Amino acid sequence: MLPFVAAATPSPKPYPVFEPPPTIIQERVSPVCSTLHKVVLPLARMQGQYRTSVAAIKQDDLQLAKYSKTKLQDGVQLYASKIDQESTNLIGAIHQIEQLLEDSYAVYPVGKVPKVDALRQRVQNIVDLQRATADRYSEIYGTIVDNYGTDVLQTVSSAFGSASAGSVGSPGYDTMPNAATPAPPPQFSTPPPSLPADYDPRLSSKPPTVISARTLKYDRLSQLNAALLSQGRSLIQQALIAARDCDGT
Repeated sequence: MLPFVAAATPSPKPYPVFEPPPTIIQERVSPVCSTLHKVVLPLARMQGQYRTSVAAIKQDDLQLAKYSKTKLQDGVQLYASKIDQESTNLIGAIHQIEQLLEDSYAVYPVGKVPKVDALRQRVQNIVDLQRATADRYSEIYGTIVDNYGTDVLQTVSSAFGSASAGSVGSPGYDTMPNAATPAPPPQFSTPPPSLPADYDPRLSSKPPTVISARTLKYDRLSQLNAALLSQGRSLIQQALIAARDCDGT
């Protein structure tokens, strides 16, 4: 009898492993669009907190003024402390935007992209004014907290006043339609590539006047707020132009 020989069973072939082909991503980064998304829009989001905090400070200041007229002045310390804390929170939020600006300067040094310089300087002016305002609030009301019992009204009123003309210096070119001093059209040595935001003639290549250290240190709160309003309008106008070029909105 022949011995039984088991037939060799072929081992199953492994399933082929699907490996997708390598993907090569080539992305052209627009300096203006990058600045819009990484600096300007975060600043815009921070404005909600800034406006809310400033409104709360003004409301608490009204209460502080009311209690400062009473015989016991009870409540003055409370509202001065609230304003001092709110201004401290503002300084923290402003610092975050300052960090984004610092990162932007590292990627696009001053002088590398003129339109980025102009847009970024508008942000820098607003941040400088906001920090000066928050520091002033902290200085005024922190002093009240630390020196409770002094003439509160005199301390507060000395920080306020009417805005004076020319607090922030003369502005740069006006890029609004039909402006009296429109920005000169850019001159190209080579045809521009398809990055509209970086070559849009409506976007200024001339940075606005830098806010002086004297303004930031010595101007009253009313003057700082007036300068902040003016600088904000200018930034909004330029940011909307950049947004249409970058995102089609």
